[in-house]
Amino acid sequence: MEYINCLVDTQPMANELQSVSNHVTGTTTAVVAMQAAVIKADQDAADRVCHDVNRGFHALMSSQLSQKIAKLQSDVDSHLLRLNQQAKQLMNIKRQMERDYQRTAMRYSKTFNSINKELRQRVQELDQPVFRFSTTEVETTRNRMTALTATIPVVQAEAVADAQKILTSKVKYHGMQVLEATRDFVADMEQQRELTNRILLSNRKAESKVIYIPVVVTEGNFEQGTSSKVYCSKELLSEQNVSDIRGEIMQSSGSLNWHDTEKDAMVENEVVRLIADAPVSDRVKKTIESLMNAAEQYKSL
Repeated sequence: MEYINCLVDTQPMANELQSVSNHVTGTTTAVVAMQAAVIKADQDAADRVCHDVNRGFHALMSSQLSQKIAKLQSDVDSHLLRLNQQAKQLMNIKRQMERDYQRTAMRYSKTFNSINKELRQRVQELDQPVFRFSTTEVETTRNRMTALTATIPVVQAEAVADAQKILTSKVKYHGMQVLEATRDFVADMEQQRELTNRILLSNRKAESKVIYIPVVVTEGNFEQGTSSKVYCSKELLSEQNVSDIRGEIMQSSGSLNWHDTEKDAMVENEVVRLIADAPVSDRVKKTIESLMNAAEQYKSL
């Protein structure tokens, strides 16, 4: 194999490579500058976008807040107007109620004053001696020193004894009136004390006793149906006791067993006595006796 030696000049190639290296360096510089410009442009764009977004968000929030403030202000104004109207209505109602109250109070005051005067007159009429003693006699007794002031008789000497006798008689008469009024007052007080002692029952003890009370139960058949009535004696019983007995009998009337009883001579004699003492006409008494005899005959059938 043969070797051929030849000389190749690389200077042009080196020059070209140097030129390419320069161009690559310029391109690198341009790329770096472009990259810096792009980064700056991106940053400016981002800042501008953020600024615009912030401004838009602020404007949006301001608009929404303004709308809400306007709506709430409108609601507050409407509520305030309604409250003012209601306050005026309440004040009108208050004034009307005050006028009605004053009118009613005045009317009832006149009524109660007239009733008080009438009751005072009636109470005074119930016991005139006591009121006369308290209003007239007591006042006269208190002022007896003034009422019985001695007078200087300017008369002749022979009339002095007569004037003294007249003055003494007047004093005795007033003393007699005072004594009579005092006697009446003490007698009335004693009667009131005895009556109070009988009413209060201070010295008596409550005892539980069994008392048999006669009760009459009647039944009648009418077109509307059956009717029952209860009659009870009111001796030694109050209205409440009589009402309780009637209620108890009416509740247990359905369980009562009706049966005939033998004729009781004591009861018959008592009925005859009551009929004889009754303040009714003879016709009514004869009718009662005939009904009693008819009942006995009906039981024997």
